[in-house]
Amino acid sequence: MENKQVAKEIRTAIKKSETQKVAQLIGTNTELLNMMTPFGTWLHVAASRGELNIVKKLIELGANINNLGGVYGGGALNEAASAGHIDIVSYLLSCGADMDISEPERNPLFGAISNGHVDIAKRLIESGIDIDVKYSGESMKGMDALAFAREQGQEEIVKLIENQKGGVTNVTETKDSNQNNHDVILEHVTRSFGPIKNTISETVPGSRVSVNVHLIPPSMNNDFVTLVTTGMSDEPMEYSDKESMFKYAELLLKLPSSWLVEEENMKDQNHYWPLGWLRKVAHIPHIYEGWIEEGVILPNGEPPQPFASNTKLSSIMVCRSQESGLNNVLTKQGNIHIYTLVPIYEEERNLALEKGHEYLLKRMSEKGISDVLDLDRENVGI
Repeated sequence: MENKQVAKEIRTAIKKSETQKVAQLIGTNTELLNMMTPFGTWLHVAASRGELNIVKKLIELGANINNLGGVYGGGALNEAASAGHIDIVSYLLSCGADMDISEPERNPLFGAISNGHVDIAKRLIESGIDIDVKYSGESMKGMDALAFAREQGQEEIVKLIENQKGGVTNVTETKDSNQNNHDVILEHVTRSFGPIKNTISETVPGSRVSVNVHLIPPSMNNDFVTLVTTGMSDEPMEYSDKESMFKYAELLLKLPSSWLVEEENMKDQNHYWPLGWLRKVAHIPHIYEGWIEEGVILPNGEPPQPFASNTKLSSIMVCRSQESGLNNVLTKQGNIHIYTLVPIYEEERNLALEKGHEYLLKRMSEKGISDVLDLDRENVGI
């Protein structure tokens, strides 16, 4: 059966609430599971239609919970919030769905506000969504959630947000201190890679920190795009007693200069996954009360599955930065280590687990493989 016909049957099965039929049609076909339709992925479609059981089944099958798409170009959480499905919103949050605030159209709180879903707005606020982020564009200027709720005439939601603002203790001093640390970190990073072009902020429910991802375009000296985080080091990681272990860390990931990083391209999982994993790894120590250090390898599932349809890379290895100035950045918070994330193949992961990550790095170096992402590079684990 052709994919077009299968897709038609899946869409029909979702409309009819036929959970098992959806599962049977998709089977183990990962590409079909995460395929992009004009209405987003099947997870977007099920979330917007209020099909909780199908949402659960799709996630169980391995659907990417944070794929961008749908009517608003956001995640499935945004679709559910806009459509008023509180049960799905709660479930997606419990699964670690990103509360994407990069654009007002993607912001699930704005979706709840525009459609008057008070219960969902309350749930998102309780989960820690940023109510202070402001947007400016053709239709709005410096507008945060409170201003938007007032503009939309949503009085109950206005009261919710006002109560939240009134109930928050004064954290100005802490924020100022964190910002100073961020500035020091970025000063070191920009010395090595050049000026910041763009910054994306977001909050993940259950995490103790809010992570910013900064984008540095290629330059004459660096033929790659640099992504670097700040915010991960606002709180210490749970760490061992080893003196060599850093309590505070930030992350860096290098993309080829041809990588498409504009907003429209980030709707495609083939382009978005490095940014998504950078965010995910930054939150791991704060959500799961653990730590990361050089040599840690994080697989995409077990066994590891390719990050996207255009590559067989399937795990992330945490590595020491090649830039010496980033290995120990001194701030008022303490010493901060900036690790570089390097995507690797399943066979390379197995090799590192058997002989150590230093051995794998040596093999990669011998083959001329750098720390810049290369989707089709040689697999030294074979």
